[in-house]
Amino acid sequence: MGTCSYRDFITVCTRLGLQQRQSGSRFVWEGVDPKGLYRQVSIHVHAQGRDIPSGTFNKMVKQLGFASEHEFYEFLRKHR
Repeated sequence: MGTCSYRDFITVCTRLGLQQRQSGSRFVWEGVDPKGLYRQVSIHVHAQGRDIPSGTFNKMVKQLGFASEHEFYEFLRKHR
């Protein structure tokens, strides 16, 4: 298990077509992904500029519809 930078995570959310809205102390990314499925994931406002811890990252990867970290990073690599 690894960590992910906040910037990389936001890049993937954007490339999936998710929209950001603020809800209290969290940013909520939500929308319909390219497969036509509704996705929603939230991240703490103060996470900017930090790495996302591995346990949290793995949970968020699943919420975005990826089967694994590897799949997430492959998507990131292809869509930079």
